[in-house]
Amino acid sequence: MTPSPPKRARLIRVQSWHDLSPNLRRIVFHSPELADYPFECNGAHIKIFLPQPGQSEPVMPEITPHGPRWPNKASAPYKRSYTLSAYDREACTLAIDFVLHGDNGPASAFAEQVQSGQTIGVSPPAGKRGLLEAAPCCLLAGDLSALPAITAMLADMAADTQGCVLLWLPESADLPASLPKPAGVEIKLFTDADADPMGKLVRSAEAWQPCGSDARVWFAGEAEMVAALRPIARVKWQLPAGQCYAVPFWRRGEDEEQYHRQRHDFMDSDA
Repeated sequence: MTPSPPKRARLIRVQSWHDLSPNLRRIVFHSPELADYPFECNGAHIKIFLPQPGQSEPVMPEITPHGPRWPNKASAPYKRSYTLSAYDREACTLAIDFVLHGDNGPASAFAEQVQSGQTIGVSPPAGKRGLLEAAPCCLLAGDLSALPAITAMLADMAADTQGCVLLWLPESADLPASLPKPAGVEIKLFTDADADPMGKLVRSAEAWQPCGSDARVWFAGEAEMVAALRPIARVKWQLPAGQCYAVPFWRRGEDEEQYHRQRHDFMDSDA
C-alpha cells in the first residue's frame, strides 16, 4: 500500500475552542491524520476548506504543484487563508485563531457558531517565515487578522532584535496580556476607540527610522492599511522587495472570493 504524501489536504474535526480576547477565538482541531502533518513553525500560512450548505464535510482537493485542484468546481468548498497558531504532533491537534466579526461569511459564521465534531479541511502549511530571521531591526504592522502571525514571529525573534510592532486592534483587551518578544522591540497599540486609528498607525510607521540597509518590514491586514504602508518601505526607505513583506489579508466590505484577484494584483505590482 502506497503511503499518503505528507503534503496532502486533511479532514480535521473540532475538538475544543476558547476565546483569547473579546474578538479572537482559538479553535483546536483533531485528526489522526495530523500525526504526519509537515509542520515547520507556528505562523505558517494555511488554507481551510469549509463545506457548502448541505454538506457534512468539505469535498477535498487533489494537491498539485500549482496548488489544490477540484475536478468539480461546483462542489468545491469555501476556501479561506489562515495562520497556523499551534500544533501538537503527539496529540494530533492543531489550532487556528479566528477573528469574531459576525456571521456574514462562511468562515466567520463557522467561528461564531462552532460546535464539537464539525469537520473542515486543512491544507499543508505553505511558505517559511525567513524574512525576520537574524534581522538586526524590523518594523511589523498589522490588525487583528495579522496578530496570530505577529505573535509567532515575536516569539521566534533573536533576543537582540530591535524594532517596533504597530497593532490596530478593535479594543485594548484584544492585546495579549503576555506577548513574548525581545526586550528591544516596542509595541504600539491603536484601537477603534481612537480617532483615525489607521491614520495614526501609518504616521507612526513613517516616523520609524530603519537601522540601516538590513532592516526588515512585515505589513499585513486590511487592504487599505497595507496599501498605505508599503510605499513607506519600498519608496521612502528604498528597501528591496526581499526585505519587505506587504500582504493585504482582506478588504473591508468584500469577502475572500471577491478580493482574491485584487490581492494578487496588489502583490504582483510591488509598488
